[in-house]
Amino acid sequence: MGRIGEDPRLKAVLEKARSRPKLPSASDIPREMALALVESCRQGTAPVQGALALAVGREDLIDSIKHDLIHVASRGSCLRVINGVFGIGKTLTLRVLQEYAHREEFATSFLTLSSRECPMYDLSSIYRHIVRGIRVADCVDRPALEQILETWAKKVTEDALRQRVVPWALSELDAHFQGALTQYYEGVRFARSEKTDLALRWLRGETTVMDARHLGVNSNISPENALVMLGNLTRMLRFVGLKGLVTLLDEADAIPSLPSAVKREEAYANLFSLAHAASSTPYSYFVYATTPAFFDGIPPGFDEALKNVTNLEQLKSRELTELAQEIRDLHFQAYGWHRGDLRGSSLREFVRMCVSTPINTPRAFVRALIAALDICEQDKEFRLDRIGRMLG
Repeated sequence: MGRIGEDPRLKAVLEKARSRPKLPSASDIPREMALALVESCRQGTAPVQGALALAVGREDLIDSIKHDLIHVASRGSCLRVINGVFGIGKTLTLRVLQEYAHREEFATSFLTLSSRECPMYDLSSIYRHIVRGIRVADCVDRPALEQILETWAKKVTEDALRQRVVPWALSELDAHFQGALTQYYEGVRFARSEKTDLALRWLRGETTVMDARHLGVNSNISPENALVMLGNLTRMLRFVGLKGLVTLLDEADAIPSLPSAVKREEAYANLFSLAHAASSTPYSYFVYATTPAFFDGIPPGFDEALKNVTNLEQLKSRELTELAQEIRDLHFQAYGWHRGDLRGSSLREFVRMCVSTPINTPRAFVRALIAALDICEQDKEFRLDRIGRMLG
């Protein structure tokens, strides 16, 4: 009989456990970030930074994303749909994936899709919001496009000095995109701010026809060329050392709720295009967060675009307990306090009582826990289990 460690089933379990990404703990997080995380939990909103600390129970999804990103970094393109009911943590999950993508050396862009400001049925609007929203690991609190372009211009200059000719190693790019980059480079090189500003506006999709002519470019960003232009951008990101672009699409207005049948059809068609964008937009990963209603209105043939669907399930009691432990420690870290009696059975009883009440979605649970911890901090007579029984 072979040793236990040689059992192929056990080996598979161990290998999966080893490959899971390590999540940060409260002790790894600076106090200022802990404060911001606790406040986000209190408000029921997803934090812009530090979300990985709250990714308890979503490790399998992160593992799937890890493999998707390997494919994308090899000139691929992919659409993943995240499906979940209201309050299950879709926006938080997108923020978790954004932070993980930065760790893996990808640029990211986070979009909130709405029919008024950023409709899925308008690809030129999607392009503009993607480009405005680009972030990188060392520039998460402000748009990073200008920093990326400065890095690109510096690299071109360095290569030109070494080789005595400018190596436009971007020969794959669309002629219009190349033209805008050339104008940006010349603006940097000769301190012509009007050139760099106009080139930036063109790259963001904000120029008029007259602006484009002044730039020496014959075309602006449009719904017809938006994905091709986005592909130019992802290729340029590779030139400055990034692996690609992860675009996170958070659905505020569901496609089936759009009042116009034409707009609904266009929105689904655009999503279908994102799912098959490898040729026009390599090095691109699109993650679309939606609700079950999305699947009620999908047109015939759309199933082909839904190869990668992740259904966010309710966290199990064990996972909620782990999440509660992490949030409790973040609360300790944020406000500089500690109580040993808020561990073990006291915390588990609080979780049990919450699960048996309407406070059972992750968002509702987290807000209730923060409120309970606030009370425990102010009054030592209260314990989590006692507050949990009051909730019940």
